[in-house]
Amino acid sequence: MSPKITVIGSANIDYIMQMEHLPSPGETVTDGTFAQAFGGKGANQALAAAQAGAKVSFVGALGHDQTALDYKQSLEAHGIDCSQLSLEDEWPSGSAFVMIDRQGNNCISVAAGANAALSPERVHAVEALMLQSDWIILQQEIPQVSNQAVLAFAREHGLPVLLNYAPAHDLSLHLDAAVHGLVVNEIEAADLLDQSFEPGDREAVLKLAEALRRRGGHRFVAITLGAHGVVLSDAADCTYLPAFEVDAVDATAAGDTFCGALALALGEGQSLPNAGRFASAASALAVTQLGAQSSIPTRQAIDAFLLSQKGTDAEGASDTRC
Repeated sequence: MSPKITVIGSANIDYIMQMEHLPSPGETVTDGTFAQAFGGKGANQALAAAQAGAKVSFVGALGHDQTALDYKQSLEAHGIDCSQLSLEDEWPSGSAFVMIDRQGNNCISVAAGANAALSPERVHAVEALMLQSDWIILQQEIPQVSNQAVLAFAREHGLPVLLNYAPAHDLSLHLDAAVHGLVVNEIEAADLLDQSFEPGDREAVLKLAEALRRRGGHRFVAITLGAHGVVLSDAADCTYLPAFEVDAVDATAAGDTFCGALALALGEGQSLPNAGRFASAASALAVTQLGAQSSIPTRQAIDAFLLSQKGTDAEGASDTRC
């Protein structure tokens, strides 16, 4: 049976500019290419979980115009329950301006728009939905008080929550055992612990993961390292999984794809290392395509990719330390 996942989070309209290199302050880079797409961390993660095989409900907010209607219909076409995705008359849809260089690196600026309408009252209205969920996924693009309301309800009822603490612009959210799984990148991990580290120092990242897990009482912590892989920490050990080698085009939504696929795999009962490898494969496929939701792979594509890796150095590669 497919796991039931409820994603409470953001939906944005993405305005994508691909260029030779990212501009420095005051610099204008010409000869770019432009595209408009659907994105937002919450909706991206909902789609990633659904594409991987989960039964997904998405709780969010958009403006009330034709683009928002098209967005909602697109999510529904992928089998996502959008009965709790509201269309707000007084707010424009959230928007994100995404600049991408030829190596797939990006810079993103976000305007919250209708995402600010996702209030604690909206959270309380979907408590019955949360109670039916195998996993609840949260991110940091909706009001902090709404995330706090979700965590308080999850704590009260013992519901498993996967929190992607990104973007880490506000570190005030209380992290405790209500967050079963915490997913961050290495910069966010260091910010949460108020520590410095040398990028690329695997030993330092392993220690960050273990420190975060112990401090918050989480069942596990995942620190994503982009093209360098992921570190997973649970009560059993800390494991480093190297990234799959692919030709990167656009890293947008790679982390969101990881989160959605990870929740699906855990909901299926996979072990944390196996779930991490599955999610890493989904993320690797995502970076080979331009755009956010348009890049998220299907379960068939993920399984085929993993099968293609059998017998390679990437098959089963890991390094356990803690």
